[in-house]
Amino acid sequence: MLDLFQLGSPRIADLISPELNKKLMALGEARRYTDGEIIHRRGDTKVGLTIVKAGAMRVGVQGVDGSFVTTTIFGEGQCIGEFTLFLGLPRTHDVSAIGDCLLQQIPEKPFMALFNQEPELARGLLSLSLLRTHAMIEMADDFRRLPKEVHLAKVLLGMSQSAVNPSEIHCLQEDLAFMLGVSRVSLGKLLHKLQHAGLVTLGYRKIQLPDLPKLENWIEERALVSPVSQQTKPSQ
Repeated sequence: MLDLFQLGSPRIADLISPELNKKLMALGEARRYTDGEIIHRRGDTKVGLTIVKAGAMRVGVQGVDGSFVTTTIFGEGQCIGEFTLFLGLPRTHDVSAIGDCLLQQIPEKPFMALFNQEPELARGLLSLSLLRTHAMIEMADDFRRLPKEVHLAKVLLGMSQSAVNPSEIHCLQEDLAFMLGVSRVSLGKLLHKLQHAGLVTLGYRKIQLPDLPKLENWIEERALVSPVSQQTKPSQ
C-alpha cells in the first residue's frame, strides 16, 4: 500500500542537512496513533507541521455515499501541513493512521523560530513543494494526453521507484482506479491489457513488473516523452 501515491513526495530529511533535520525533529512532540485513528480532520484550523517518524498515514476525503476515498499515502519521513503554516488555510483532507503510526507534531511557534533562523529549511520546503507541484502537473497532463493504459503503465513505473522492491508494487486496485479516475472494472481491463503485453503480472494486492526496461521502452514508444522525471537530490 505504501507504494501508492508516492510520486513527488520526497522525505524532508532528503532535502535538508542531517544537522538541520535533527533540529527540526527535536521540535514539538512525538505522538503515537493506532490503526484508523484520526490525526487531522478536514476543516481543522490547527496550525503545524506533521512528520511521519514511523508507520504511515492515509490522506483522503469522505465520499457522498459515506465511503472514504484515499488520495495520498505518506510514509516515514514525509510531512504535511506546510500550507497551514504559511497560508493559514484549514486542513483540506481527513488524515488517519495506517497501523501503528508515530508522528512528530511541530506547532507554529517553534517551527517559525527555526524557519527564520535557518534559510536552508526554506529552500528544503520550497523544493518539496515544487516537486509535488511538478508531479501534479505531469499527472494532469497525462490525464489529458495519454491513452489510459499508457497512463497506468507510467504510474506503475513511477511507483516502482519508491517501492522497497521495484519489481513489485503493493496496492489495492480500487485505490489505483481512483488515482486514474476510472472504475474498478475499467482498471481491470487496463491491467489485463498490460498483462497480455507481458508488462505486468497480477497478484493478490500486488502487481509485479517482471521487466522494468521493457515497461519503460513500451511507455516511451507510446508517450513520445520520457515516462518518469528523474528527481535529483538538491545539494546540501
